[in-house]
Amino acid sequence: MIDKLPELARFNEARGIKPGESLDALLAVTTQPICLFTSAENIQAAHDYRAIIGRGQSDFEILPTGNPIQETLLLRAPGIIPLVIHSATDPVLNERMFTDGPDFGQLLMSHLYRPEPSHESPSVHVVGIANQGLEILSGSSIQSDESLVQTMALRKRGILGEDIVSNEDLRDILRSPSVRRIIAHALGPEGTNIAQAMKQYIETLGVEGKTDLVVHPTGIEPLAYAEMALEQIEEGIVPLHMECAVYYDMATLFNQRIGEVVLADHHYMPLDIMQLASIEPMEKLADRRIMRIATHPSPRPLIEPWVEAGRAEWVKATSNTAAAQMVLEGTVDACVTTGSGLEKAEGLVSRHVFGSPMMFFTIATPLTQQQLKKYS
Repeated sequence: MIDKLPELARFNEARGIKPGESLDALLAVTTQPICLFTSAENIQAAHDYRAIIGRGQSDFEILPTGNPIQETLLLRAPGIIPLVIHSATDPVLNERMFTDGPDFGQLLMSHLYRPEPSHESPSVHVVGIANQGLEILSGSSIQSDESLVQTMALRKRGILGEDIVSNEDLRDILRSPSVRRIIAHALGPEGTNIAQAMKQYIETLGVEGKTDLVVHPTGIEPLAYAEMALEQIEEGIVPLHMECAVYYDMATLFNQRIGEVVLADHHYMPLDIMQLASIEPMEKLADRRIMRIATHPSPRPLIEPWVEAGRAEWVKATSNTAAAQMVLEGTVDACVTTGSGLEKAEGLVSRHVFGSPMMFFTIATPLTQQQLKKYS
């Protein structure tokens, strides 16, 4: 029976706090002390982020540690806003997002771009805020103003440098009449989080009329469509492709394409509601010795309590939507999918809701800095 199975996690919501510059502004004006945990390799990024926020050492402490997320979970001092910072290409994000994320808070709530001397692309670091910090900021009445947001934008630009095409520059380029066509690649099939996020990104920029959105079929993953995008470069055409900070091959993508702007822009979007689904009731499935559960590799840790207990076996799916299709085909017993994936899979029933954490989606282009600057 289901009560014999280990409990599965649920994500906490962002409590009404918006990611990016909105969170940065709240951190700049709060009177509560901030503690940013970082690994040694990200220490300079941590100092840069503190400079962007505009706080001093006395009320914005930076603590190097081997395991920033774990240290944050151990923090018990009340009134402190705990943060963590990671490189967007750090495999630990993929490993910990769905393992520690539910207990931690929101791992992907802010960011900063930094120059990467050995790469055509800047690097990106993402900032997370623990549940204690979310509670403090959501319960306060502090407000920021537009001048503060503009000041922080200038600080970010100063860190990135004037010679690098910023993400704001890219948005201006994509809107420019000198770009007559955009080809936007997204992980498919239809309904994946990346497909939804890419569509939302295009609509936010207001460039739907000149954009071809290519949602790839099951089996074509980012490393493959990044190569397709490279072949599509022509005068007046800007190919794009989207990934996310927890993509399990993000470091490979970045390191293999050193002559391209892999981290050109970003888009925040809460994940479509993650849930465990099946056709048969869980009570029936739980009575079996081992259940076969399909998930994309990223959310695999959500079912790890059952795998570790010997009650389930993980089966790889190329996307959350594909995982739902595998249940319908009878390949597996259950899946981790999304709300839209569930809607498209008639006969599947939601058995457990994991929630909807904030995701940081990355936008890449195979163009170089100089190729982009021609359009500016």
